[in-house]
Amino acid sequence: MQFVMPIPFDEALDKIGRKSPVGAQLSSSQWADVPVALRERAIFSANVENVRFLQRAQDAITDFLSANKVTLPDGQTALATGGRAAFVQQLREFAQANGMGPLDAESAGGLQDITSERRLGLIFDTLTRQAGDYGYWKQGQNIDVLNEFPAQRFIRVIDVKEPRTLHVQYEDQVYLKTDPIWARQINQDFHVPWGPWGWGCGHSVEDVDRTEAVSLGLLAPNQRLQPEVKSFNENLQASVSGIVPALLDFLKGVFGDRIAIRGDVIEWRGYA
Repeated sequence: MQFVMPIPFDEALDKIGRKSPVGAQLSSSQWADVPVALRERAIFSANVENVRFLQRAQDAITDFLSANKVTLPDGQTALATGGRAAFVQQLREFAQANGMGPLDAESAGGLQDITSERRLGLIFDTLTRQAGDYGYWKQGQNIDVLNEFPAQRFIRVIDVKEPRTLHVQYEDQVYLKTDPIWARQINQDFHVPWGPWGWGCGHSVEDVDRTEAVSLGLLAPNQRLQPEVKSFNENLQASVSGIVPALLDFLKGVFGDRIAIRGDVIEWRGYA
């Protein structure tokens, strides 16, 4: 899903609202090693330690999704965060005011520059898509919707310079919404069954109705599907049980008392 205007449905707002800002001097590849159970519950950006910056980003995205308004000095009202450009401007001003400019002249304007349009635009795109695509997936798991539109097609909606070989093989393919392939094979960057389907990915999904799904042999005419929301969340939590000791030590060293480890469960402290 590509956002061009606020879409204030409850599931998207719940998704962004339940995340916790977590600052850490971790690269994108290091964050990729953090268990899905933690990454899915965190607002983070590579090599950003400033939690206030991440909180500001979360607040601005919430304003955008909710179409929240503010009163201007002249008494008129306006959207608090009207879109991508407003988000970029607000976060750039915040970053600059807090000394978060580029590390050197060579990195200025690039993805390593937290004040650049490229970097801030990527943060906006990723957070809005995570919220919106989660909401779309959650609504699709309603038992009545799921059995009316039990499958979805993986489609390209944005052209990219270098299409992923991994994704090309799945283009225009149809799978049940409950098929583990979405999280395990297609979404190898985030390992969840909703988009975005990877960093900078230009793919999305479209609903496939029951008639077509049956004709493709994905389910029997009278077969009823059961939603995967509960089991997915259980697996998300259980997925930390296989963490190797070295990774646990790394996580403890980076996050300290911000994480709690209880048996096979690892979570952010204070996460509801």
